Amino acid sequence: MAIYPSYINENQNLSQVSPKQLDMLWEEGWRHFGTHFYRYNCALYQEELCIVVPVRIELEGYKHNKRFKKILAKNKHFKTTIEVVVLTEEHHALFDKHKQKFTHTIPEDIYVFLSRQPDKIPNPVYQVNIYDTTKIDTKKSTENGKLIASSFFDIGNEAISSVYGMYDLDYHNNSLGIYTMLMEIEYAKEAQKKYYYHGYSYDLPSMYDYKKRFPNLQAYDWTTWKSPKNVFPNPLPKRIYHLVKYSDWKSENYQGVQIRLEGEFIHCSYAEQVARSANKYFSKEDSILVLHIAPERVHSLIKDEYAPDGLLFPHIYGYIPKIAVFKITQINKNQNEVFEFDETIDDKFYKLTTY
Repeated sequence: MAIYPSYINENQNLSQVSPKQLDMLWEEGWRHFGTHFYRYNCALYQEELCIVVPVRIELEGYKHNKRFKKILAKNKHFKTTIEVVVLTEEHHALFDKHKQKFTHTIPEDIYVFLSRQPDKIPNPVYQVNIYDTTKIDTKKSTENGKLIASSFFDIGNEAISSVYGMYDLDYHNNSLGIYTMLMEIEYAKEAQKKYYYHGYSYDLPSMYDYKKRFPNLQAYDWTTWKSPKNVFPNPLPKRIYHLVKYSDWKSENYQGVQIRLEGEFIHCSYAEQVARSANKYFSKEDSILVLHIAPERVHSLIKDEYAPDGLLFPHIYGYIPKIAVFKITQINKNQNEVFEFDETIDDKFYKLTTY
């Protein structure tokens, strides 16, 4: 993982944005819901701190993979329309059905994601509508059939960007969320756009991993766009661990966004050394904290150096950014009055991602 220059958490309200400005914003990792534009480079996912990685698809030479071709074939009998957004009662009803997927922070209505005038503010939004023509409802006086999926996207001079997608949960086997994205990609290719921005993922396994499965993927390390293999390196560096007494944890050295300790370096251990270090240096403690550190997020020099007993331990010459601490656990002495540590506790951090 590239070294991130600083913590990013920015917001701005823009009531009018040109296609050229959209391209510039997307290039720098910005997204938006309505007039609220935002970007941030770290987040909590399932109580673990992770890096947010914007992703996009380079459209020159793009071809659907085998899985996407199957999704296209499976849904080709549905009717698809693409037009400037016009929200109808069907869209609101579809949103109310789709939001049942949310387990927390349930959105009130579709205007959480779109402005009240999405055809104008902050820019004209377009929509993909998917209809099941076998479900004609004459009471609603529509000839298209039943609206089963819809997605919304912005158009810049060089790219388009997905804003939000929703679908009828009764059609969950049709992968309509992916299908509307594929329709957006097809639209972008026909319009001879250079990129398709489809959101962001995380630097650890998450619900957003499906966004990493597209061909011609590029990822943003908050400096430049590059191959995802250069942003999600494989294998990841070995995790390192720093041990802390509860009394020290409350000191000013551990407060703020940087952990700084007095002395030449910050002593750390590898997983197989944690229990040894705990029993040697914290023998008078009943419980201690273990900081799980992602070394690729540490800006300072990390150097393996020999201890008097001949073992190599990682030492950090500088400070530990809080964003590098992706987990904190407590270990207690067992019935034999010794500390134990599960060396495999972070194995899932090494889960491989293929592109």
